[in-house]
Amino acid sequence: MSETYSTFGVIAGTPQDTKMGVDFIRKKGFEAVGVPAASSPEEQNMLQFLKPEILTRKVIAIIGDFQKQNIKNVMIYCNSLSATIDLELIRQECSAANILTPLQAYRNLASRYRKLMVWAANGMCLKTIEKILYENNPAIQIIGISMLPVINAIESLERPEDIVYKFNLTGLVKSFNPEGLVLGCTHLPYLKEKLEGNLSIPVIDPAEEMLKDVAFG
Repeated sequence: MSETYSTFGVIAGTPQDTKMGVDFIRKKGFEAVGVPAASSPEEQNMLQFLKPEILTRKVIAIIGDFQKQNIKNVMIYCNSLSATIDLELIRQECSAANILTPLQAYRNLASRYRKLMVWAANGMCLKTIEKILYENNPAIQIIGISMLPVINAIESLERPEDIVYKFNLTGLVKSFNPEGLVLGCTHLPYLKEKLEGNLSIPVIDPAEEMLKDVAFG
């Protein structure tokens, strides 16, 4: 396997989830270099809702820097970032890069479930995820929730068990009885082990699905 394909460039919304993305890639046996698109969840939200064009140009510039380092695989390790930026423009301007986003995973999930609960960082991201799921399975039932206070708690590195308890996350899932829980924000796998210990349904990390689509040269 060449160096070009064994190293990933990771882009996420904040330094914390960028680090999570880098750690995720390294645990899979690859090297990774990470660059955040914003300095905090609040700045990320502001850019996503009010200045998506600026955010798109920032991502293009980051990918350009990766390409100068001969890094061809780029993982946008952030659901809400992927839902906001102009991916078509980015792929046009960065055509030499193999760009992966979590949004690809939802097409596969739609055919496997009849009722899903989806947790996202904000409403814009949740809307995009729901649209993909409905397009690929019009009969699917979706319980969608945006969870910025939970994301902020993860950014502060509160203990997973404390976050799950404080926001009653286990009770929230059980009250709707879904077939699966989708962690529609790349901060949320921080809670995955604790959630799996308390739930009897699959807890789905789209990043795991995303890596399956990588074609190495």
